[in-house]
Amino acid sequence: MEYRRLGRSGLHISAVVLGTMNFGRPTQKDEAFQMVDMSLDAGINLFDCADIYAQGESERMLGEAFNRNGKRQDVLITSKVFNKTGPGPNDSGNSKHHILKACEDSLKRLQTEYIDIYFLHRSDFNVPQEESLEALDLLVRQGKIRYVGCSTHPPWRVVEALWIADKHHYPKFICEQPPYNLLDRRAENEIVPMCRDYDLGILAWGPLAHGVLADRYTDAAKLPEGSRGTLKTIYRDRITREGIEVGMKIVKRSEEKGCTAAQFAVAWMLYQPGITAPILGPRNLDQLEGLLPAVDIKLDDDDLKFCDTLVPPGTHVTSFFNTSMWMK
Repeated sequence: MEYRRLGRSGLHISAVVLGTMNFGRPTQKDEAFQMVDMSLDAGINLFDCADIYAQGESERMLGEAFNRNGKRQDVLITSKVFNKTGPGPNDSGNSKHHILKACEDSLKRLQTEYIDIYFLHRSDFNVPQEESLEALDLLVRQGKIRYVGCSTHPPWRVVEALWIADKHHYPKFICEQPPYNLLDRRAENEIVPMCRDYDLGILAWGPLAHGVLADRYTDAAKLPEGSRGTLKTIYRDRITREGIEVGMKIVKRSEEKGCTAAQFAVAWMLYQPGITAPILGPRNLDQLEGLLPAVDIKLDDDDLKFCDTLVPPGTHVTSFFNTSMWMK
C-alpha cells in the first residue's frame, strides 16, 4: 500500500480510504467487521464515517469493530457534523451548540476518546464561520478531535475559514472532501487548485459514481432493484444516460487492461494531481476485495488521454454536486 501525506498535516494515509456509509444499511455487522479486517490487512489506515450514516449505526458498527480487534490506536477515524440528527431547531448545522453536542454523540457511538479528523459535512451559510471554528478549536483543546476538515465546501468559504483561523489561531482545515470521479470533474476547476495552493489534502467521495463506473447499469430508465440509484432521489438523479455511455466505454477499456471497470476508475483517480485518496464505499466483502487491486494498476498516457476524451478536464456528464446549491 502506498501512503500519502494528508495536506498540511503530518499524517500519512493509505492511497485508498474505506468509507463506511453502508455499515448498518445494507451492510450487516458481521460483514462490516470482516471488511474492516480486510482493509487493515491491505494496509488501509483511514476509515471515513459520519453521524448521519444509517442514522448513527455506521458509527456504532465502526466503533465496535475496533473495540473488538483492539486496533484503534493503529488507525485514523473520521466523522462529520452538519446534517439533521434530531427533531429540534438546533439539531443541525454548524452552530457551536450543534457541533459540540454532535461530537459528544459521535464519540459515544464510536466508543473512542477522540476523533482523528472531524469534518464540517457541508458549509452552513446561516452561521458565521468564526462560531464554527471556535467550536472546533474548543474540541481540539479538549482532546476530543485532533484535526479538522471540510466536505463539499465552496472554495471561497474554505479560504475564508483559513484566514479566520489565522486571525484567531483556530485549527485550520487539513483536507477537503469533494465529489469527484470520471463523470463529474468540476472539482478540477477551483477546488483542486485551491487545495493545492493552500496545501489541503483531498479525500474524494463517489469514485465509482454510484456504480455507473463499475458496470452496474445499462439503462438509466431501468435501475436494478436495490441499487444505489433506487434508494434516494438525489442518487437517482446522478445516474444518467450520458454517464452510462461513458461507463460502458470504461468497461471496454478496462477489459483491454485486464482489470475491472471499477478498478480502472479508482486507478484513474490515483493519477489525478492533488488527489490524496479516493473513498471506497463497498457494500460487501466481495466488492471490497474487487476494489483493492486498483492501487497496483498502472495507467499510461494513452489511458489518461482516453479518459480526457470521454469527459474533458473540468467538465461533467452528470452532477454529483446536486445537493450543493452553491455549485448550481
